[in-house]
Amino acid sequence: MLIINNIKLNLDKDINDLKSKISKKLKVSINEILEFQIYKESIDARKDVIFVYSCLVSLKNEDKYLKLADVSKYNEASYSIPLVKSFNRPIVVGFGPTGIFAAYILAKAGLKPIVFERGADVDQRKIDVEKFWNDGILNTESNVQFGEGGAGTFSDGKLTTRIKDIRIPFILDSLILNGAEKKIKYMHHAHIGTDKLRGIVKNMRKEIINLGGEVHFNSYVENFIIENDTIKAVTVKGNNFYSDDIVLALGHSAIDTIKTLIDLNVYIEPKDFAVGVRVEHPQILIDKNQYKKYYNHPKLKASEYHLTYKPSNNHQVYSFCMCPGGYVVASSSEKSTIVTNGMSYSDRANEYANSAILVQVKVEDYYKSNILDGIDYQHKIESLAYKLAGNSYKANVCNIKDFMNDELNEIIFTPSYSLGYQLVDMNNLFDEFIIKSLKESFTSFDRRIKGFINEGIIIGPETRSSSVVRIRRNEKLESTNIKNLYPAGEGAGYSGGIMSSFLDGIRVAEKIIEKYN
Repeated sequence: MLIINNIKLNLDKDINDLKSKISKKLKVSINEILEFQIYKESIDARKDVIFVYSCLVSLKNEDKYLKLADVSKYNEASYSIPLVKSFNRPIVVGFGPTGIFAAYILAKAGLKPIVFERGADVDQRKIDVEKFWNDGILNTESNVQFGEGGAGTFSDGKLTTRIKDIRIPFILDSLILNGAEKKIKYMHHAHIGTDKLRGIVKNMRKEIINLGGEVHFNSYVENFIIENDTIKAVTVKGNNFYSDDIVLALGHSAIDTIKTLIDLNVYIEPKDFAVGVRVEHPQILIDKNQYKKYYNHPKLKASEYHLTYKPSNNHQVYSFCMCPGGYVVASSSEKSTIVTNGMSYSDRANEYANSAILVQVKVEDYYKSNILDGIDYQHKIESLAYKLAGNSYKANVCNIKDFMNDELNEIIFTPSYSLGYQLVDMNNLFDEFIIKSLKESFTSFDRRIKGFINEGIIIGPETRSSSVVRIRRNEKLESTNIKNLYPAGEGAGYSGGIMSSFLDGIRVAEKIIEKYN
């Protein structure tokens, strides 16, 4: 099979024209093409807006075409999971993206994992989250941060990654097998949508159970039994569950569990993280910037952006979890705090676009003497935001232009955040280095997206994009000082998004499988 790159289609062409484009590129008749499929799709909007494809093509005597431009041999890498026999059943703590794929791989290897998730199953969790979004009633154990699927369940399931890894096609195939659309394998900036992601998560759970695994919800791990620097068991509802392999797939908001691990002398260190705000703009502004005169073309979906800037104080600023046609949502897991996040449904059809704009917080910015100093730093911002909102879960909101000019006027449009808003001078919410970094970056972003300042609003704060600590691990992916404990994913400080979290769960599962192979 060959891979043919750089096949271009104008907006007025149909995707069915790809085959004729391939025949012209290879200088063969259409009838000689035995089979073809789309491998990658992207959009080139530098001048006119065009779709650019890579396609897999099968035909006779393929080697003779290798001298042509943009043509090469396609060697598909395969990923397999060996079956192993062991009476030991690994325990997985947490059922977010990392825990799901760790348990999925372990189950396929025949190890029948036992999963403990502190939050509810995805159906009950949806009810609990909507009760918070609609009525401000927060369930501290079942919310946007905690529950089946983790925080990623209430995003839009972005599958973009720059990581080149043999496991990536396996991840995408697994998602498709469990309900995702086949086009995620080739889509430009593929996403699933929070509405469809819920069903996929449920199907993967059912498969784990069908393979002999167990998934227990509302099962908070209260303690860890450690003897002679080796983890032996976890404690759930007063009962000890023993295993020779325990995967610690915490989310980044499992602060109480981190405190327990510190008390047990598990080696944990502070790390850089990021805090900032959500910005929201009319989606049409972003589309016009990206697609120009083609912004309302029916073939073009809601567009997105990726922005970075290095301010004069050397605290990197970047956009994160950009949600075209999305919503800003309340994401608190602790009472009397405000945390915001963004999400989109699969159709990305809302009239507004939002993105986190985050500022790097370095260890030296917050660390005094305690590993928990970073957690305290986050909590201080979240608690102050709640106070500034009149002791409510209303978001802190202002116009970007007012933030830039140290003013406070009525906002230019109502934010998508469902619990209402409180006009707040954001200069009072953050430390000076964050304010300075945001203002410099907004000036830069406005040059790249005309209207970014004058047509946008700020909603905040956004504080939970990543863990503030890292649980140190060795080359076997075990804790450096506690044998058989496998820290993994965002909460352990080893991933930063849904795809990297999937990957880290797989890698940890592989290390456990190697022990029994």
